[in-house]
Amino acid sequence: MLVSQARYRSAVWLLLFTVVSAVGVVLATRGSFSALMQVRVLAAWLLGAGLVVQIALEYVDFSKSEIETVGYAFLMVSYGLILAFCWANVSTRGFGVISVGIAMNALVIGLNVGMPTKPIGNDASGNRVRKPVEQTVKHRQERSDDLLGGLGDKILFPRPFDTLVSFGDLVIAVGICELAYFASRRRPTIELASRDA
Repeated sequence: MLVSQARYRSAVWLLLFTVVSAVGVVLATRGSFSALMQVRVLAAWLLGAGLVVQIALEYVDFSKSEIETVGYAFLMVSYGLILAFCWANVSTRGFGVISVGIAMNALVIGLNVGMPTKPIGNDASGNRVRKPVEQTVKHRQERSDDLLGGLGDKILFPRPFDTLVSFGDLVIAVGICELAYFASRRRPTIELASRDA
């Protein structure tokens, strides 16, 4: 089952929003991009493995029963790997907030066997309409009995983005901006000189 165009577009817009925000933070605070690129990251393989599993799950054609069993199990394992990566780097400012956002998403997905998603989309004319959510390993349509449903994909970005995100996604974006800010700080020349003396 291929990723739907709407879901792919949402992921791209969210990634673009986060990257632009992080770059804006560095520029606005006169940070150093070279310092940012030198930030030390531990256990990057955990992040890589978690993301590979999540991407693969979008392309595997599961039956409905498999979505809620095998697919669900692999999805939760992927979140465990990503959280382990964040915890391995929690001493670096920003990763604590990022891990909270990831944990929020993992919690609501874990409790509801999928991310509760608002049934909204666009028709052929671009008008916003109620649109049923196709169930995947990661997403399903919201229901009245969802646990902590407020943490689901309910926040709709205005046009032209038309992107649904969760509160956890926004927390992750804030954490990435915090990471960009602190990792891009130049060490004062005076401090370096005093240590060399």
